[in-house]
Amino acid sequence: MNIAIVSPGPFSVPPVKGSSVEHDIDEITRVIDPEHHVTIYTRTCPTYPASSREGNRTFVRFSYDRRPSLYLRKVIKDLRKREADVILVENRPGYVPALRKAFPNKPIVLNMHSHVYASKRMIDPVTMRRVGKMIDGMITNSEYLRQHFIQEHQITPEKVHAIHLGVDSEMYHTAKLERKAKKLRKELGLSPKHHVLLYAGRLMREKGVHVLLRTFREISKVDPQARLVIVGGTGYGSNRLNPYVKLLRKLAKPLGDKVKFVNFVPTKDMPAWYQLGDVVATPSLWQEPFCRVNLEAMAAGKPVISTVRGGIPEVVRNQDDGFLVPPKDWRMLVPRLWQFFWQTPAMQSELSKNARSRAQALSWQATAAAYLDVFERLVHPEQHLLEKKTERFRKIG
Repeated sequence: MNIAIVSPGPFSVPPVKGSSVEHDIDEITRVIDPEHHVTIYTRTCPTYPASSREGNRTFVRFSYDRRPSLYLRKVIKDLRKREADVILVENRPGYVPALRKAFPNKPIVLNMHSHVYASKRMIDPVTMRRVGKMIDGMITNSEYLRQHFIQEHQITPEKVHAIHLGVDSEMYHTAKLERKAKKLRKELGLSPKHHVLLYAGRLMREKGVHVLLRTFREISKVDPQARLVIVGGTGYGSNRLNPYVKLLRKLAKPLGDKVKFVNFVPTKDMPAWYQLGDVVATPSLWQEPFCRVNLEAMAAGKPVISTVRGGIPEVVRNQDDGFLVPPKDWRMLVPRLWQFFWQTPAMQSELSKNARSRAQALSWQATAAAYLDVFERLVHPEQHLLEKKTERFRKIG
């Protein structure tokens, strides 16, 4: 099968300072069965040549320069020369009408990583409903997001497939990263006796970093050894000091050296930072579709304290591999959980073991296989129906 993937355009694939979308494209296509060929359309970047081949992946790069319509025209022109069996559009429903017009009989799948680019701010609701009728399938990274598109945008339920993202657990292996993590702790002035709470992600209000700082103030009252490390910038690769970051610095100031701010860290370097922490916090306030940080932390064997927002409960199982606390209850409940965690070594060990096990079950291989299943249904519908009938008869027999 020949698969064409149209990336959004603002960032490159593989990502240099890309968003999670480009990271997902790279990771999933790396492990797609070699019998399939994947053409990835992305932007030009000083790091990579205009086009390149890597195993069963071909990268075709065009300039973007904040001109998505021109970028898309170049993609369509090149696509006409290729024999793609299915087109996967990544996180840009606005690209679908032009692609459908150019390829009226080609299966088109829209992969939505969140509801942002389907919101009124990004696309007219009437156009979004038209897009829902034009596409042959949709992939979402959680059942929560699947239900959102079915209910909010009236997408036919049979078209929408919830497929969880994955993680390469081997990258986060504790023993391999122990030396790096110790070095990082030393550089930050953290001793082995300190209890480290880690935040990793963008510094934005929706992520609830201010809630975390206010909660940590209460944690530090009951645990003098508690330290908070905040890793991230205002955007992908950006460490701009905007009003929200200034607020965070103001909230942290009374806590002195108990709070450490670390600028943006590239994805490839994050595994060691997860090992630096003892517990990872993701105080999301918005309806987080998936929250990759939780899964990465769990791959590192770190218990997670998160919220009951969006698709988070589909990954983090409360009191099994982490804790789920409503944002409004963080300041009251999280300090108690923190105390109980450090007073109960057996619970620490159990949470860590369960977190790692959960992450291993959500692999990139499993994600890629589920994507291929969606494509196969569209490219070979007769074969899929035959398999369904065979399976039905097998169950009856």
